[in-house]
Amino acid sequence: MGFNTRLAYVADGKAAKARRDQDISVFRAEEEKLRAEMDERKAYKEEVEAPATEAKKAAKAVLEKQEEERKAAEKAKHRATAEMTIGRIDKDTNGEISQDELLEYAKSEESLLPYEDAAQLVEGGEIETATLLDMIQTELITREEDRKREEEAQNKREAKKAKKPKLRDVQVPNPSPVDEEELWGEDGKKIERRPKNQQVQVDEFEDDFDDDLDDYEEVEDDQEYYNEDDENVSPVRNNESYDPETQRLIDRFEEAEKLYNEAKSQHENINNQLREVEKLSDMDFGKEEEFFVLKGQCFEKKDEKYRYKLCPYDRSDQDGTNIGRWEGWEKLADGSNNYSVMMYTKGNSCWQGPQRSTRVEVVCGAENMIISASEPAKCEYAYVFATPAACHKVQDENEIHDEL
Repeated sequence: MGFNTRLAYVADGKAAKARRDQDISVFRAEEEKLRAEMDERKAYKEEVEAPATEAKKAAKAVLEKQEEERKAAEKAKHRATAEMTIGRIDKDTNGEISQDELLEYAKSEESLLPYEDAAQLVEGGEIETATLLDMIQTELITREEDRKREEEAQNKREAKKAKKPKLRDVQVPNPSPVDEEELWGEDGKKIERRPKNQQVQVDEFEDDFDDDLDDYEEVEDDQEYYNEDDENVSPVRNNESYDPETQRLIDRFEEAEKLYNEAKSQHENINNQLREVEKLSDMDFGKEEEFFVLKGQCFEKKDEKYRYKLCPYDRSDQDGTNIGRWEGWEKLADGSNNYSVMMYTKGNSCWQGPQRSTRVEVVCGAENMIISASEPAKCEYAYVFATPAACHKVQDENEIHDEL
């Protein structure tokens, strides 16, 4: 029976090898095709990247110059406002700011200078007009920056809020009709029913709920706003606005980069599949592929102390401890292989000892099973494994170990 089973194993193994060989041929052809396409798209991406980068750099320089000019104009405007403010503070128009004039101004509603700053300046003694001018100008700039930041944050919150449905937009189904029997409470009083087909009303609390939700979202939005500077921006892609020609070059590069990434992903996928099949094909499943059927299976044996597990072409375990990974078939002295001993090495290390390893003697048997498992030396394990794949002739049936 074992030898006949071996013949079936051989047929299955050879059929699987034929499929692997065919898969390798198909995958290699596809890999070459996708690699050529990937290389072509990469070359085009690099070709259009330089013009896009240069155009962006030039456009950014223009934008930076415009921003500098805007800031200079804004600074001049604030300076003029500060000078006008100095004139209003100097009520006696003697060209000097007294302590009383400064404190009086700081208390007024139109003050551009916090009272605490004014008081601190007064404590310093003589008030320098230039120093006061700089303080007012700085306060104007700070207020303008705060206003812009809040405006941007508010616009972002409103845009986000517009995308979310209000609670009033959620459709609540009508309650199911109740039975006609009377309902009574524990106090003996009749419980009033809700009229049939009456829709559940949410208007009474929906506005309060939405307001609370909006307040919570505002905190989230503020945190997102202040974290935007931490995002990594592509050398070419960003959210800035450029002139049409620059934007066209950037869009062309983005499309080229997208196509290249798609081709690269497809190539990596087929290449991974090819490597997996080639790795399987490189495994030695016997002269006639008779041991292929053991790949992917696991067999266990439990003795008085431990539970042993053998997964051919993969690993060996003792109560879940790795006692060896597949190394290969043990070679004879002349370098040949009679497929009688499997070696599993580089398992978990023993305490103050070597890495565990397992030597598996393969013998003929009517079924796949671990006959015995032992530890003849520290961290060195030995199995006897029976399998029909090792039955080379009908007579082997009569030579199966007594343990079977």
